[in-house]
Amino acid sequence: MQKKLIVSGHQGYIGSNFCKTLKRKKIKFIKFDFKKKQKNLNSFTHFFHFSFDINIKRKSFERNKKRLLKVLHVCSANNIKLIFPSTCTYKYNKKNKRNSKSILPLNKYSKSKIQCEKMILQFSKKFELSFFIFRVFNVYGVKTINRGVVANLINRFKKEKTVNLKYSENVRDFINLEDLTRLFLKSILVKKSGIFEAGSGRTISIKKLAISIKKVLKFNSNLFFIKPYKSKKNNFSKSNILRTKSIFSWSPKVNLINGLRKLNLK
Repeated sequence: MQKKLIVSGHQGYIGSNFCKTLKRKKIKFIKFDFKKKQKNLNSFTHFFHFSFDINIKRKSFERNKKRLLKVLHVCSANNIKLIFPSTCTYKYNKKNKRNSKSILPLNKYSKSKIQCEKMILQFSKKFELSFFIFRVFNVYGVKTINRGVVANLINRFKKEKTVNLKYSENVRDFINLEDLTRLFLKSILVKKSGIFEAGSGRTISIKKLAISIKKVLKFNSNLFFIKPYKSKKNNFSKSNILRTKSIFSWSPKVNLINGLRKLNLK
């Protein structure tokens, strides 16, 4: 059966790159418009729901839920598989081991993502909806207009002669956008449902990341590491991608240094 995709959030950082890849690979898709009533969707196979309010305000919670509910009804009515990128806010102990398999509402963004995850799981049980939830770690790559640690550091190096960096001992897992896009494409071919992690499986401190960005991209700014060196909460993050690699026959290919070299700084 030929795969035909629906994509929401096609103007966003991840969604726009995904659509460019679909065009290049000549995979049929349409861009979903929440303001219009779109008909004749029963020939489509997958719905990639990237649309999400990132700068969470009071109305954003309801808007994210309302949009997802519409997507869920479209998927259920037309037997379409849902792919939803979520967050990775796990809690770790002092030895950097996870306290549980659940993600925690560490901020408004993660709280909204968790609400959406619960809606998908409830809808799946009630209507036998097929889905993939990908808990995505720190994404970077292709261009630097997105929010995130790498983009924020690059923008600071561009604007500031002296960069005073807090929380330099925090540790993160970064996945290149090209690798994430490949994983999304692989998911089209897999029939199972479930929650999977999307990361590199490797970690780097913010200190080493900042030094690498300064060196690889040849910024002249002074770089200093100031207190607090580590945040009290959310100071460590690392993906477990063993299941993801096995189920989707996928593995990340772009290491951080090469990913930085390929960035479009314009």
